[in-house]
Amino acid sequence: MNNDSTIKTQAGITFLPKLNSRLYLPLIEACGGIEGFFLENETALNALYAEFHLKKDSFNRKQALERAEKELEYIDRYAIQVCSTEHSQYPFLLNQCEDAPLVFYYKGRLSPDELTYLAIVGTRKASERCRLRVENILGELHSLCPALVVVSGLAFGIDITAHQACLKYGIPTYAVLGHGLNIIYPAAHKNTAEKILSQGGALISEFPCQSPIFPVNFLQRNRIIAGLCQATFVAESAIKGGAMATARMAQSYSREIITLPGRPEDKMSSGCNLLIKQNIAALIENSEDIARILGIHIPIPPVKGETLNLFGDLENETLVLNALTEQGSMNTDQLSIHTRIPVHELSALLTQLELEEKILSLPGKNYMIK
Repeated sequence: MNNDSTIKTQAGITFLPKLNSRLYLPLIEACGGIEGFFLENETALNALYAEFHLKKDSFNRKQALERAEKELEYIDRYAIQVCSTEHSQYPFLLNQCEDAPLVFYYKGRLSPDELTYLAIVGTRKASERCRLRVENILGELHSLCPALVVVSGLAFGIDITAHQACLKYGIPTYAVLGHGLNIIYPAAHKNTAEKILSQGGALISEFPCQSPIFPVNFLQRNRIIAGLCQATFVAESAIKGGAMATARMAQSYSREIITLPGRPEDKMSSGCNLLIKQNIAALIENSEDIARILGIHIPIPPVKGETLNLFGDLENETLVLNALTEQGSMNTDQLSIHTRIPVHELSALLTQLELEEKILSLPGKNYMIK
């Protein structure tokens, strides 16, 4: 358990938003970590600022710690936890993104890295048709991949559809928010947020409770949605919008991007179609397509009823190999007479034995043991 001093300095970094990025991890590490950054003397710190091309007066550490002191009250009051890159539970995939936050806040439970993480994003003006498809896909995907975690942004439309489908099917889900965790926006989704926590999911934000809410925050949080996941699923989107921005971020992290195709006349499918045309996203139609992209093995159901034996059974194979062993070499017609295997069956069997490198093919349709 971190002590108050450690939590205070970790919260302090979030009040210096420019520094709260893995881009500046070398600077933080040069100070001996986040706590060391706040303890570093001015002379040494100014030298480091110069090394990393930062202005001398860029960061007011004293003010940040004073604000962090107040933040601790919110952390206690709202059961908020702090996670930094110095923690073992910091998500592995997010930690691979160079612009990931050094510190973020969360409520609930962070799932193990070994699980499969899928981001689902899309328009706030989702069609009923796409809502139903997302819900059905998640229900089927859960049966194919029980170790699934779904990440989205708790917004209207596709986001809330994905979260609610997860709650319905018992899939853990993360909601990444663009504001402090002392509130829920939109307020209409407060009940869903509470259920996410009660069913083993998490609410995540890089913004402290005292931060003002700006529209740009919601665009900024999208990089966390993409960074947490192996793949980003754009369910429905126009050419412009937050979902498309999330897809581009996922692309910059070399993560998989998948999408549902739509009709050319549907404005809210134009973004999805563009991602496919630009070879940014893979076209998917169902849960099995997603499972394959996520690397999930899909068992092939056994074929019922009569099956064709294209390459002959073991008895025929033995007859052919024995005949060639005795005679040295034989052509197809000779083998057919000798083994009483019809020529059309024999040709397929000889091809198979040649592929298995048990026999050699000679000119004139002759064969011999290899």
